[in-house]
Amino acid sequence: MDSILRQFNRKQKQIPLPPLAEVEDYIRASMVPVHRGTKCVDGRYLPNQASGMLARPGADGGYVMVLEAVNRKKGLGLTPEQCFNAVFKAIQKLQGTFYLHTDQHVDPNDSAQHGLIGCGHLAKAARRGFSWEYDIRSKDVKKMVNYARNLSKISSGVEMINLEGEHREKGVFVVHSDRYTILADNPNLKQMYFIYDVDRDRAFMKQLVEEMNIEGVDLKDMSREADLQLDATLQNLAVGLPLYDVKFKGKEPQLTLVERITHKPFLSRMHMPLHPHFSFFGQKN
Repeated sequence: MDSILRQFNRKQKQIPLPPLAEVEDYIRASMVPVHRGTKCVDGRYLPNQASGMLARPGADGGYVMVLEAVNRKKGLGLTPEQCFNAVFKAIQKLQGTFYLHTDQHVDPNDSAQHGLIGCGHLAKAARRGFSWEYDIRSKDVKKMVNYARNLSKISSGVEMINLEGEHREKGVFVVHSDRYTILADNPNLKQMYFIYDVDRDRAFMKQLVEEMNIEGVDLKDMSREADLQLDATLQNLAVGLPLYDVKFKGKEPQLTLVERITHKPFLSRMHMPLHPHFSFFGQKN
């Protein structure tokens, strides 16, 4: 498997990176004001789907995964359903609606379901061969997702957005702003990117931990698990893509190419300290 991935990475590295000026043009044409709510990092969100919402892995379902990992590590004894409810109740108070997403491949219509969910972050963590990377039990993710699905059918407090199309992301934008973010998909330009609103995610994580007020759960533990899970999804979904830092000076984007995401050897992925670019603590901006 490692040899296959190395060959894949070599092929990816042969793809030339676009000039920064072209990427900046995409950002200028696609920047939008921030909006309440949470969506996934997925690049298939159209401009009329969750525009301006905080983009982070798994949307609000990703926060449940983080709590599940902390719960397992610290032996808090919470069930997947209790983890979901803790996040759900806090989200209701802080933002009103709990968001997650599927896609047309898994949910082509209301009467058919082909798989667990069309969110790569949740679906990968729910597979036994991948769950260790997310510091989580696959069965816990499955229980949480099924619980969320059932609740979305009977409660207006849970919204499941259904995305269309294929993944054709050209890169990853790590956005540092509490005023602007970037459209994941701009149909006019026929381009899409993974989007991660890192500053807003940090700020909201702090609010979430305070609102949940669970004994034994603190911001440092939640942030560490969030970092691990983000890194796992980058490894599983974004290897070979360029990763950019995006800041704004007024309305003018300031873009930095950080690196091309490469596959990490197995041993280095065993929950060692992450790339400092993504650490909530000791972040290098």
